[in-house]
Parts: sequence; C-alpha cells; structure tokens
Amino acid sequence: MQLESLKLGAKIAALRKARGMTQEQLADQLGISAPAVSKWETDSSYPDITLLCPLARALGTNVDTLLQFESTLSDDDATARINEIVQCALAQGVQAAEERLQALLHRYPNCTALQFHAATAYDAFAMFFPAAGEQAHWRERKRHLLEQVRASGDATYWSLATLQLASLSIVSGALEEAEHLLSQLPAHTGDPTLVRVHLHLKQEQREQALNVLQNQLYKSICQVQQYLLMLASPQLMLSPEKGIKAITAYKTIAAQFGLLDLSDGPLSSIYQQQGKLEQATDCLVRLVDTVIGPAIYPDADLFCPGLSFEVHPEQHATTRELRQMLYQGLTESDEYRALTDIPALQKALNRLKASL
Repeated sequence: MQLESLKLGAKIAALRKARGMTQEQLADQLGISAPAVSKWETDSSYPDITLLCPLARALGTNVDTLLQFESTLSDDDATARINEIVQCALAQGVQAAEERLQALLHRYPNCTALQFHAATAYDAFAMFFPAAGEQAHWRERKRHLLEQVRASGDATYWSLATLQLASLSIVSGALEEAEHLLSQLPAHTGDPTLVRVHLHLKQEQREQALNVLQNQLYKSICQVQQYLLMLASPQLMLSPEKGIKAITAYKTIAAQFGLLDLSDGPLSSIYQQQGKLEQATDCLVRLVDTVIGPAIYPDADLFCPGLSFEVHPEQHATTRELRQMLYQGLTESDEYRALTDIPALQKALNRLKASL
C-alpha cells in the first residue's frame, strides 16, 4: 500500500494537535527536523518506514491506526450497534450488555464512531442501573473512550468528546482541567441540520432528509428539557415561582412530544421549600405512578422513522434498579420524612414496593 494514498499527513497533524504538541516537539521526540514534520503533514514527503513505530508512539496511537488498516463502522452502524446493546441491558441485564460492548470494541479497536457512541452507552447504564454500584467504573470507561476519540483527531467527534470530558472533569472536581478543555472549543459553531436537510431534498433523498431532521429534533428537545431543569435547580433558581414555571414548561414539552416526565421530583422539592406539603405529596405520588406505569415512547408521528425503537407494552417506564433507588430515596432520605406518613404517599410507596 502506498503511503501517499492514505492521506497520512492529515492524520499525523490531527493526532499531533490532539496531544497539544508542536511540530518542533514531535520532531525532537523522533530525532528529526521540524521542516521534515511539516513536509509529512502537507504530504510533500512521507516518514521512513523505520520511523512509523516511534511516530505512532509519540502520537499516542499504533501503526494500524496511523495507517488506518483496521475495519471500521459508519456512524449509523455504530449508533445502531450501541442501541442494540442498550436494549440488551434492559432485557438481559447490564452485565451481559457490557460484555457485548467490550467484545464490539475489541472487534473494532480503532473505530472512532464506535468509541464515541460507546461512551453514551455507559451513560445509559448509569441512568437505567443506578443501584448497580458501577458508577465510578463506567465513568472511567467513558473517559477512556472519549480520550481515544480526542486522540484520533476526527473532526466529526472531537468537539463533542472534548465537551463530555469537560463535564466528567466537573463531576470529579477537576475544575481547572474542565476549564482547560472548554477553552479548546470554538466559541461559535453552527448547526448544519437544516443545510443537510436542504441538500438531501435537492438530491431527492427524502428519507435521509427526514432521518436527519427527526433525529436532531429529538436531540434538541431533550437539550431544552435539560436547560429547563437546570433553571429550576436550587443553585440557579431565583424564586420558587420561576422554578415552577420552568418545570411547567418542561412538562408541557414532555406531554407534547411523548417523552418520559420525571420532573415531579424537583417540583416536589420546590413545594416543600414553600411549606406546601400537600402539593409536594401530590408530586411524589405522580412521580411514583409514572415510574411504575407503562413504558412511554416518543411520538411516532413526529420522530419516526428517524428514531427507531421497539414498543413493549408490558414494560415499566423505568428499570427495576431506578425504581429501587427511588423507593430507597423516598423512604430513607430526611428530605421526605415529613411526607411519608401522609396516607396518599404511603399507598404510592406500597405500589412502588410491589413493582420491585
């Protein structure tokens, strides 16, 4: 295989920049001149074969990745595989799902699309199985995958991986690291969704246009809901009334688009702060009935076929682990001690316990 056919220069430049190295620093590690590195990156010349191994080590990768010999998955294929693994977790348990995930990553060890989407699988594990005791392990696995994505230099995922790593750093208390990562992101980025939709329509690719639009619509709505919950958080809430207004907007969106609504938890906390125990209790009863109720699916008229999901009417809206965590929180936390003796909440807790 000819090196000039691999676009090796762009790969070297991307990996070098992802590691924060200058051309001079890379040249020093390899014992060559900086102009030689410059020529590699512009495809004016190519590394001697004897330099490939030390070059790969210096760039934090391996020769196979550098030369892109391994098979890979498209973004759509990677997304579909990860969705299957999340469904496996819900049907067969998180251990079986994680084993499948590790096998998939081993099969495609240098597939950036898979690494990026696999990181989201650990988010799903944490959300659906909060009582599994694996939160720290899953965060580390996610961090490792995102660092691999950044090291790849793939522009498709680099910014998103950087953003998620910054979020992980905040959770772990590494605030300076989070600030450093955020400083590397561009200040202004445009959303290409509508341009892509128009392009597909011009190409008479209606199905592709619809898939792009529906997927981005779903992501955007979920993001708006996150913003609204954040507005209602104790750290930001300027007044209980404004917090209630934010959660009311959240509920309206959830009802309109067919999304799971767990906002009665934070809404109950606001009412408790106001001393409105009856309203706070009503919120918790609704929350219990939601989590033990039937599974809720996005509005098919608005999101399908862009989103694909299997409907299982017999399933609860949430996993057993999440219901167990809610039960423990409501019965053991001091925050709810003043409410647990109220008959309506006692009955709801009995229903919740029976679902476990």
